[in-house]
Amino acid sequence: MKVAPSVAASPPLEPDTYIYEVIPFGDWLVSISSDDSLRLIEPQTLQHLPGCTSVHDGVTCLKPIQDRGVLTAGRNGVVKCTDLRTRKTVQEISKGTELTSAQATVTLWHVAAQQPLVQYIESHSDDVTELSFHPSSSSILLSGSTDGLINLYDTTITDEDDALTQVLNHGSSIAHAGFLSDHEVYGLSHDEIFGIFDTNDIPQGETYESSHAFGDLRPQLHCEYLVNLVRSDSIAPVFGAGSHSARHLDLISLERLPRWSFNTSNAVRLLGAHGEEIVRSMCFSADSNAIFTGGEDGIIRAWRVTEESADAGREPPTKIEGQKKRNGPDKSERARFRPY
Repeated sequence: MKVAPSVAASPPLEPDTYIYEVIPFGDWLVSISSDDSLRLIEPQTLQHLPGCTSVHDGVTCLKPIQDRGVLTAGRNGVVKCTDLRTRKTVQEISKGTELTSAQATVTLWHVAAQQPLVQYIESHSDDVTELSFHPSSSSILLSGSTDGLINLYDTTITDEDDALTQVLNHGSSIAHAGFLSDHEVYGLSHDEIFGIFDTNDIPQGETYESSHAFGDLRPQLHCEYLVNLVRSDSIAPVFGAGSHSARHLDLISLERLPRWSFNTSNAVRLLGAHGEEIVRSMCFSADSNAIFTGGEDGIIRAWRVTEESADAGREPPTKIEGQKKRNGPDKSERARFRPY
């Protein structure tokens, strides 16, 4: 994969406004930001479309929901479904998932009835930071938490003890977690510790540690922070490995060769990235044939995937021929930033 230099950038938001998340949705991009707004963006020009919506008091996450619109959630304990055609909220569900009275609850809702179907209240002892359904079995749910645990539930079972089929002990506060395959789960902590669990090796009802522990990825990938693992049907899973002091973002694929490993020899560097600011989000769009990144500078950038990198008056992102130890300022040694 080759990537042309950044070919478009969105208008900057107000000073000190971060882009939290950017995702492709149909003909648009959708973003959330620290000013609690939901924005639609034209992917070719990255111009904001009319109808910016204030969605939450403390928006934290953004997910597509089929072709209906997007779901957002916030620290106000509300989940909203927004119809992107009308820019209006069509449904609200009130439920928080942060630690409350020593309980961090995982709740499955019947959206039409706006009633909870199942609640698991004892499986985590701290804030729930990630939820993900199994790629081929919709009744299996994954949850990750700052208590360092990744749990797997059979949601057809209401009794929590019976529903909790597997507990994966990552050992460090979970920032991101998800499925790599039907039987493999990954976890990335807030301090950039990465591990993969093969659930076929884990007896049901037992707590298990990583079957492939990578440890802290920063020295291994020669970076200062990680953007979440991004998956696409057409390419291997990719990590964004960033350096704000050196002002670049490396795209490094995670491949099974035959064990899972990072293919640093085929890494692609996005020179300039978002300057000294951290990249918070990245996504691929097959329709636009582009990579989009959003950062703490309040800007979304587009990088076009090409057969040959174009020369646009600046050095294009290329394969990294040799990784060097970074020599950045003290802030580069800080622990992983908390996401919100």
